Amino acid sequence: MSNINLESGSINKTFFKFAVPSIVGLLIVSMQIMIDGMFVGNFVGPRGLAAINISMPYINIVMSIGMMIIAGGGVISAISLGKKENKKAGENASFTLVSLVVILGIISLISLLFLNRLIVFLGADITLAPMVKAYLGPMLILTILYNAPIYTETFARIGGRPNAVFLSGIVCCVTNIVLDYLFIVEMGLGISGAAYATGIANLLGSLALIGLFFKKRSSIQLCRPVGDLTLLKNILYNGSSEMLTVVSTAVAAFLFNRIIMEYIGEMGVSALTIVFYVNNLVNISLYGLAQALQPIISYNLGANRIDRIYETLKVSLITGGFIGLSSFILMRIYSRSLIELFTKGDIDLTHLALEAAGYFIFAYIISFINIISSSFHTAIEKPMESAGIALLRSLVLVSFFLFILPKFMGEKGIWLAVPVAEGVCLFISLFMMKKSIAKIEVTSKSPSPLTV
Repeated sequence: MSNINLESGSINKTFFKFAVPSIVGLLIVSMQIMIDGMFVGNFVGPRGLAAINISMPYINIVMSIGMMIIAGGGVISAISLGKKENKKAGENASFTLVSLVVILGIISLISLLFLNRLIVFLGADITLAPMVKAYLGPMLILTILYNAPIYTETFARIGGRPNAVFLSGIVCCVTNIVLDYLFIVEMGLGISGAAYATGIANLLGSLALIGLFFKKRSSIQLCRPVGDLTLLKNILYNGSSEMLTVVSTAVAAFLFNRIIMEYIGEMGVSALTIVFYVNNLVNISLYGLAQALQPIISYNLGANRIDRIYETLKVSLITGGFIGLSSFILMRIYSRSLIELFTKGDIDLTHLALEAAGYFIFAYIISFINIISSSFHTAIEKPMESAGIALLRSLVLVSFFLFILPKFMGEKGIWLAVPVAEGVCLFISLFMMKKSIAKIEVTSKSPSPLTV
């Protein structure tokens, strides 16, 4: 397959050539995570699900640092490609890879040294702590492997090979299913088996794409890394909003766990885990959509093709709205069938998860605008604006409503915190997008056909 030209041709075709593989690839990864949950829920039990949910905030924080490095390096490389500086783009991509391995390796080592204290801080009680350690420990050991596909898939898209993401996702998913069965069911490794299966599957998924970056198989070619602390600073700066998006979500999940333990108990944390698995399917589709617009917008920013930036943003908003509304309708109809895959006939857990999902899904018809707005600002090198939106929707507003609403509405207030936060953030996102588009118009002296 030839590389996709980001500067010419139909925006709709170009966008969907990026968006479809990105969404499907991320959905495959999301299915991989859900399959982990199904194996754990059915062969380990609700306490295994609770242990995973307590571990995930920290796992996601570490992953967010990886995403910051990858997204920041990706923006810089895409802009270099737009300027026809392909060699520089390859050097930036190589420097990004080295930075990723070194930084994640150091974080993983330090985390393992303080693992017991970390588990207590995350909120595990004396009964859950051993199970949390059994999952979190292996995940920290395999941190670099767990994050490897994020790098290979991101730079495959930037290099004009978005369909290759299918291959990576399929390898990850199929391998994870096989290893989950082998490690959890056949070998009896329990929750640790789920962690080892995920790490190994992600390694193989990333190896499936590594050949693209050699022998001219994509516009991004790995080579001797060239960079310094200034480049690293720019990478971290441009990717900071991606990190803050995931960190804020992780902190919000931590707060959810704490408050649910106070109001409901361990069963509530198990129910929230199931809801997050289901919720992740929708969010991952929207994040895939947001990732698809980034290389197109960044490239055309470098090429000064402002008209194509407008068109890309417009089609992404329309598509995001379709995904959000469709997901809301489908979850209204099929949520019970999906939730029962995790509960192994536990009626109380099923009812609690259904109640939570019934409120959570209202966020789907709003969140797409906030996610796309944050990603758009990253793509045009406005990481502070992007980070502001990410922090508001995922942490600041969620935390505010999470502490306020339960005092007046009880358990219902816990489940409503996310959709209410998304609704408030919507107005801020629209205002910031309109302001940024106006600045692009002034810079390019081109009137915008986009109405926000």
